[in-house]
Amino acid sequence: MLKNAVGDFDNFYYDILKLDLYYWEYSVESTTKKSDQLKQYLADFYSKEDSTINTRLKELIFLSYSVRYELKRFNIPGAVILRSKIKNLLTEINRQALNYPENRLKLFDLYNLLFQYFDNVFNPFFLDSKRNERENALKKIEFFASDDDIIVNTLANYFLGKIYLNIEKEPRKSKVHLEFLLNKYPNNLSIRELLEHCNNKI
Repeated sequence: MLKNAVGDFDNFYYDILKLDLYYWEYSVESTTKKSDQLKQYLADFYSKEDSTINTRLKELIFLSYSVRYELKRFNIPGAVILRSKIKNLLTEINRQALNYPENRLKLFDLYNLLFQYFDNVFNPFFLDSKRNERENALKKIEFFASDDDIIVNTLANYFLGKIYLNIEKEPRKSKVHLEFLLNKYPNNLSIRELLEHCNNKI
């Protein structure tokens, strides 16, 4: 479908969708071939020449997928190093100075909120202030779950489904987002399995 859609949207979104495809393929079939394919495309995605406007956003997306890849391989030290790079990158970026179109600003904001949430989850002390920051981030991510941008709302619903199920232990909230995704992508077996697991928790 991606090959047939070349020219229907700009290269930036084509690259993101292809990266996401390779990540899903590796998630479903964690073979050496799929791992190498994802690693190679991650490297290509980050190094590919692009206009200056996309550089920092592409770096953020590259680091985010790289963290997910390392966690999938249980490479915790590698994931921690990448997490620090994301934190430094977000500290360096002045959002007000980003001259992005609205849809790319939404994508940047979503990745920023996801990092804020997970950064406060992994804090070992679970202070009340950290819990409040997590809750605030979740509320804002919920807003993106109903956005009209298909990439933004798909990512938001996917992460909310996983977060409510596996971290917040609120399967009823998870179910709302997983049902939305399964209705949208009925052939996605991973979402179907997640929803079945969610229903068993209710």
